[in-house]
Formats: sequence, C-alpha cells, structure tokens
Amino acid sequence: MFPTSLGPSLFTVPTVGVGMAHGRHHDTNESIDGADDRETADASLDESTGNLDLTRRTLLKTTGAAAGAGLFGLGATGSAAAASGVNQDFVNWRVREASKIWKRGYRGRPDRSISLTDSGLSPRHPDEGPWNGITALIRDGEVKLTRPAQNDTERVKTGETESFSGTAGPGTFATGEEFYHEFTTPSGVEELDATLSWSPSEPANDLEFGLDKKVDGEYERVVTAATASEPETFSVAVEPDHQYRFVGEHYLNVTSTYEISGTYFAIQGDVTFVDDSEAFDFAGAGGDVTADTPKTIGWYDAGSRYGSFEKPRDGNGHGSHVTGIMGGSGRASTLDADAFEEYEPHAVLAAGDFLDYEVEAKAGTGVFGSAYGDAIELSIEGPNGKELDSTSIVIGDGSEVDNIIVEAPTVHDSGTATYTVYVRPAGGETASTGRVDHVGVGPFLDPDSTTGDRTAGGPLSLHGGVAPNQSLVGLQGLSGPTEDLGDHADEFADIFNMRAVNMSWGYRGGLPLGAAGGTLGTIPASIKDIARGGILTCAAAGNSATPLNGNGAPAVADEAISVVATGNLDGIAGYSSGGVGAIDEDDRDTYMKPDVTAPGGTLTDLIDAVRRGLPNTAESEQDAIREYTLKAGTSMASPFTTGTAGLVANAMEADAPAGISLPEPANTDLDDVLRLKQVLLATASETVFTAAPYHRAHAPTYEFGGRDPYEGYGRVNGDAAVDAVTRELSGTTSETVGLNLPEDSRAVAGHVTAGPGTLTASVEFDYYSGGNKGSAEDDPQLDLFIYDAANPEPETGEPNIVARATTLGGDSATANASFGRDAAESVYYVVAKLTNVPGGVNGDDIQAHFDLSVDVEPGVFVSGTRTDDGAVFTAGQTNEMNLTVNPSSAGPVRDTVPSEWDVLTDFSDDIERVEEANGVQYVYFTEKAAADTTNEYTYLVEAPKDGTVVSDTGRYQFGPIEVEIDGEWTAAAGTSETNTVVGLSTDL
Repeated sequence: MFPTSLGPSLFTVPTVGVGMAHGRHHDTNESIDGADDRETADASLDESTGNLDLTRRTLLKTTGAAAGAGLFGLGATGSAAAASGVNQDFVNWRVREASKIWKRGYRGRPDRSISLTDSGLSPRHPDEGPWNGITALIRDGEVKLTRPAQNDTERVKTGETESFSGTAGPGTFATGEEFYHEFTTPSGVEELDATLSWSPSEPANDLEFGLDKKVDGEYERVVTAATASEPETFSVAVEPDHQYRFVGEHYLNVTSTYEISGTYFAIQGDVTFVDDSEAFDFAGAGGDVTADTPKTIGWYDAGSRYGSFEKPRDGNGHGSHVTGIMGGSGRASTLDADAFEEYEPHAVLAAGDFLDYEVEAKAGTGVFGSAYGDAIELSIEGPNGKELDSTSIVIGDGSEVDNIIVEAPTVHDSGTATYTVYVRPAGGETASTGRVDHVGVGPFLDPDSTTGDRTAGGPLSLHGGVAPNQSLVGLQGLSGPTEDLGDHADEFADIFNMRAVNMSWGYRGGLPLGAAGGTLGTIPASIKDIARGGILTCAAAGNSATPLNGNGAPAVADEAISVVATGNLDGIAGYSSGGVGAIDEDDRDTYMKPDVTAPGGTLTDLIDAVRRGLPNTAESEQDAIREYTLKAGTSMASPFTTGTAGLVANAMEADAPAGISLPEPANTDLDDVLRLKQVLLATASETVFTAAPYHRAHAPTYEFGGRDPYEGYGRVNGDAAVDAVTRELSGTTSETVGLNLPEDSRAVAGHVTAGPGTLTASVEFDYYSGGNKGSAEDDPQLDLFIYDAANPEPETGEPNIVARATTLGGDSATANASFGRDAAESVYYVVAKLTNVPGGVNGDDIQAHFDLSVDVEPGVFVSGTRTDDGAVFTAGQTNEMNLTVNPSSAGPVRDTVPSEWDVLTDFSDDIERVEEANGVQYVYFTEKAAADTTNEYTYLVEAPKDGTVVSDTGRYQFGPIEVEIDGEWTAAAGTSETNTVVGLSTDL
C-alpha cells in the first residue's frame, strides 16, 4: 500500500499565497450542508476560486492597428460597429482548440461514453445533463441497472455495530506497518459504514483504512480509504454472515492509538432492476440530438467520503470541473449569435477610465464579456447595479496570450433586462494603465432550448468540453470505484459503450524517486484490468512540481496515459510532476512516465470549468446551477486528454482502415486500447523550442520523437491524431503547421498501407506566412516520422518508430522504411511535426507551408534484427548490440544511438565512425551489407552516467538499422528498440 503521508488527492493546485486579485465566482456554497468536504489540502482550489488571489493573464495580440488610438474618458462607451455572427476568437481556448477536431466531423457520439472516477458530476448543470435516470449497482457479482425514481427503498440502521481499538506502529515509510481486526458480518445486513480515528492526529501521521473480504481462504481488498485526512471513513456493500477484516496501515515512525467503529445498515423496500439496454433507451441516442437528449447516462456510487447519493451529485466540486472539461456540452454558455456584438476600441485606459457595454438578456440565460488586452479587468453588473462577476489581470508576466472572459447567469425573474459589461484598468485605484484591443459581449441562449456544442452548424459555446456530444458516466469515489471498474470492466464497457475513463487524482507527491509508484497498491492492476476490458485510462501526473517524485497510481500504470499540465502556449506548468523510472504490479521491466502534456492552466492563467450546485439542496432553493469557475492543475489537463481520446476512438471506430480500426466497445480489448494510446502519443509535439519562453520550473530536452521526463512525448494534438487514423495519404499534398495557437496545427498526419517493399515519406519546406513571418530567421525544423500503427510497444502502447528524419540544417527530409519480402500488408502513420521556427515561438502569427510526399516502392527490401543484453540498465552499464541486416541491394549500413549513450569504439571492431546529428548518434560500420544475405554487426554502448539522477534516468530509442540504397537511407522495419536507464537503484 502507499504511504498515507502521500495520500490520494484530487490533482488541483493549491492557491495559498499567490497574491493576485481575482473576483471570479466567490462560492459560499462550497461545503455540503455546512461541512467542508475537500479531498485534501491540495484540493483547496475548488469552487471557492473566486475568493482566491489569482488572475488570468492576457497579452494584447498584435493586430497591425495602433493600440491606444483613442483614450476614452470616464464613462465613455466603445464606438466600433458591432460585427455580425460570433467571432470564435472570443470563446475560451479549449473550445477553439477542440473545434479543430469538430470540424473534421467528430464531436462524440451519444451512444458512446467517457467516464471518470472522482467526487461526482453535476447533471443538474446544463453542460453535464440531463441525466437518463440510470444508476449502476454491483449485486451478486454483476453490474445491474436500476432507476432510483422507480424504487421505494430506505437505508436503515440494523442496530449491529463493530468496535475495535489498539496501538499501532511505529511504521516504516516505504512499506508501512499493517494491523488487522477480523469479524463476521451479522445476518440480514447489506451495508457497512466504518470510521478509523487515531492519535496523534497531525498531517505527518496519516493512516490508511481498508476492508478485506475472505474469498476461498484468501483475503481480497474491497475498499480503501486513503484521503490524507483524519478520520478515514468508507461506506460499502457487504454480504451477511461472511468473514471480513479491517486493515489499518501506519507509516510514520511513531506509535499511534486508534479506534475503529462500524455501523450496519439494511435496505428496506425493493430495488427493481432494468435491462441493460435502457442505458441508451432515449431519444437522440442514435444521433438526432435535442436539448432533452441525456448527457449523463450512468451513475455509480458504492459509497465514498463524498456522500452516498442515489442520484448523480458532486460532494466536492472537483469531479464537475473535470467532467465539463472532457465532455461538457456548453449548453449553459451557448452564445446567442443574433445578439453578439464585437468592438475594436484600441484604447489605453488610465486609472478611473472604463468602457461599458450594455447587453439585453432574457431571464434564465446569461451574459458574457470577452476581451483581448493587457492589464485590464472585466466585470458584469446586473440590472440592480450589483456586480455579478469579475476577472482581472494585475500582474502581466508576458508568458501567455489569451482572451480574458467574464460570464454570469442572469438574476432577474422574467422577461428581458439590461446588464452591463465593464472594461477597466486592472488594479482599481492603484492601476496605472491598461490596454484594450477587441471586446466581444452578448447574452447566452436558454440552455433548455439549445444543444450547445453537441451538434454542428449551431452557435459555439463559451465553455464547452472537448467531446461535447459524448455521453458521460460518473463513478463517485477514487480508488474504490477504480477497483470496481477493474473488476467489472467488460460489463461497464458493454453496458455503457465506455471508451475512456479519467482519473484526476493520485497519491500526493508520489514515492521517493517515483521508481516504484505502482508496486505498493492494487490500483495499477485495476488499470490493466480496465484496459483489458477495452477502456483507456487517462490520469493526472500530479502536482508535486518535480520529476523526482514521479507518477504515483493511477498515472504510473503502464497502460494509462499520464498527463502533465501546460499553459495555453504549451509551457509546462511549474506545479506539474514529471516522471522517472517506474514499475508496477507486472513482473516486467521498468518503464517511463509521463506520456503527454495538455492544457491545465497556470497560476496566472486558469482554466474555465463547470461549477457544481449544492448536492443536498434542491435546485429551487439555491442559485442557478449554470455557472463556471476557474481552475489549474494536472486535474484539468487529464480530462482534456480523455475527451480527445474519446473523439479519436470514435474516428478509429468509424473511419480507420482495417488493422487499426476499433471494434464496438463490447469487443474492444487490451491491444485495441494500446493502439488508441499509441496514436495519441505518436502525434504529440515536442515543445523544447516552440514553447521555450513559457516553460516554468521544467525545461524539456529535444528527444527526436523519444520521451522526455518532463513532457513525455509532448503536447497532445487531437487534430493530428484524428487525421492519422482517418486520412489516407498518397502522392504529394500541401500542408501547413504554425505557431499561432490554438488555431494553427502543431503537426499533420495520415496513414499509408504498405506491404513488401519500401515506404518513403518526405517533407520539403516551401514558404512562411502570417503577420509575424518576418521574425523567422531560418527555415523551420520539421521532424518526420513513420510509425507502425498496428503494433505499438506491446506492454505500454508506446510509439513504435519505424523511420524518422528531420529538416534540421536544410529545407527537406526523407524517411524510408523497408518491409521484408514476406511482410504482410499493414498500416503505418506518417506524421510531420513542427519542432522549431528559429526566431519564433508559440503565440507568434507564423505558419510554415511545406509539401508532404509518400510513395511505396515494391522492389526494394531491407530486413533485419536487433538483440542486446536487456531492456533496463543502471547508469554506466555496458550493453552489447548484435545486429543483422539483409537488403535487396548492397550498401553501407548505420545504426542510430541516443546521444546520451557512449559508443565504445575501442571495443567495437565493426565500427568505422560515429557522427552526431539531429539529436542522435549515427554509428557507421566498416563493411557494407551484401545483397540478399544476412550481414552481422556487433558493438558496445555504455549507459549515461555523468549527469544527475533525472538526466541519466530515461527511456532511450535505438535504431532503426538503415542501409543506403540508391543514395537514400532505408530503415529496416522492426529494428528499433527502447531501453530504460535508471540513474540510481530503485530497490526499496
């Protein structure tokens, strides 16, 4: 089990002491019936964000117009004519980026779902509802469905209890000290509420609490409470007349006294179960979506510290934020295109100056304002003169380019009323000057009459999620429902057509060096079971702010995608965890984390997310549940990836070629899940150059398609991932990538089907365009990759690079991959990534135009093999490479070695020379390869040893082996290998 001093937490960054003014959505309803129910101290950035000293950062976009062309005096109003329709630039960053996938025809499917294990979700909020009324229960070892509204049941105490006390410890940090109390449940009981309390009660002395059930003579874990708080509690279904045991786990090297109490309950009345088909028995499940089409189609709560709810509720708020990001419909913030107004004041505002814009809005809707500028504040004033919302920029660090957004539900009861959006210099009376360029204002549509972003052709929402038309399933709790989902993954996948599950939580801080982040608990095994059931897990890397802590469970699981948080311009957030060598429950080699990055916000540029309502209060007795709040954390980055995974899965199911297409969810297995994972990793972009000014505490290194310990394979690109699986490449196409995010693409991709012969892909730069193209000092660096789409790394789903090339030092590059004479026809991804524009960075209006060409030549063959001493090495360890190659034409041979490794030329007679280029080393051999025969080469390399623990530790790609035929280097498919170096011993 995990040390409880590093207990599981919802991965949202803490907010104490940031020191910037922010007035967004002060939430007086944070507690549940007066009781604060946050998961840990690290989850304190919750609904109360509006009461925290945080800002959004914006920077005036260069438009060619003179900023400050007019100075508006006190009370002046913008004078530019209103534009028709809705300018997409004014919606939030997530919607603008996700729309690149939507334009390709993928918004999600109502008959497919994405899910989360978290504090709950909020279908009473229009973005996450309505709910279809279906709740899942596990009864008699099976997942069954019921409709609580049709049941007449009551949970009552039976009068039986359990009580134990004792002394525990001292514990040990790495393995913990367990204590047990066995008991047999009474007859007629159905549920157990249990509490573990202890003394001394202090943050460092943090115990875990679990329940084991005896099955076939062995104890199996039923539930674990490890919330980094005292007391620990759980509520769980139990069998009557059965043997169980309470398990406590103690880590601190002190002695503690403890008490365990348990109360039994019975369920009076009858629960009526319904057929599994009722999960999708609603109008619109087949695609004809209306405002009444359910969004949340399933709810599971086996009992958790967030409160046991028979209806979907969120006892913390965190789950609602996460759900809205990955799959919110945006119905509560859909823009009224007929009433939208755009202004271009280009004004400089001194202290006391302001611009005001009136908005006519109907009752039951909302009002928004969105602006580009620098050092400005936006606020909304209601008809009665009361300020409803405000967002300010006090400190501009120059690191982000974004629009500042303010929104609020209407507060009048009927008809139409006038609301006012104000733009002022930030800082109030202490402000110097602010600049405002563009302003957009308007009302929202009635959420009961719009589908939001679920359907194409309508107006955009302000704050929709990545997969707005994908159905949602909420599993309330953290490790408990994760284990339940693992135990019943096939059933959940079948009943709810579940494609992916988000887990924005983990064990706070990971483990020392992160080396065994998955060995001390049951969660990694559950993640594997979830993957075997056909469901991909996306998990937050964590907010420990250092790679030395690595990734704990669930992100540490090799089948999961571990997600690091960035700002909008791809700079890695200072709070986000990295990763070093990791192992889990499998008896296999060490692997690496994290996997990708995604926008999670920074402390000065937060993410807009759904704000929940009070879970125990009727809608009529609280403020309208239509609001949003501001967040930052890997918690917010992971659901961006989960939503993207859902859309890519839909594309793979509907439009991918045979060999990589996904079957229906009920028939999806582990291999399918790893193929889905691979395409997300393979199309991600390295950001070492493009986001160089924006990386906070962590700066990645260039890995030429390999994994970096801070950003994994790079920034996830949903548009390129969808293209990789749906777009068949042939001949030459004109392509464009750029730095003007989020509108520009970071990478372009497609696929080619090839059999025996050679697949050639090439890129050739043509020209730059864009308002900042003059800043480009040289040709761009475009990295070109060929991946084996059908065969990712079989244990982890890591990308299988068949060939790669780069334009570094020139304007073109060619990658050749050869497949042997007996090779079967298969599918390969061709991906071109923008790695660098010399003189430019993300946020600049620069686009690189180039030609991408592909060709399959059936007459050229190169086959080969690679064997070595292993897959995991310690720093400085020697590895012997043994290569074979069999080309159809004779030619020189070379191999590719990571630049961090030393090639021991003095001990390798086959080596002619070693050259370093493109971020790797090329080992050239003395003897040419003869045609149509097997040629053998052997040499020695030494693992890195001269850096730090972090820099030495890594996952390193060797190969492919290449033969020069007709002046082109042609790679032998299947001769790449990835080895892991652990900088220090990982033994615990």
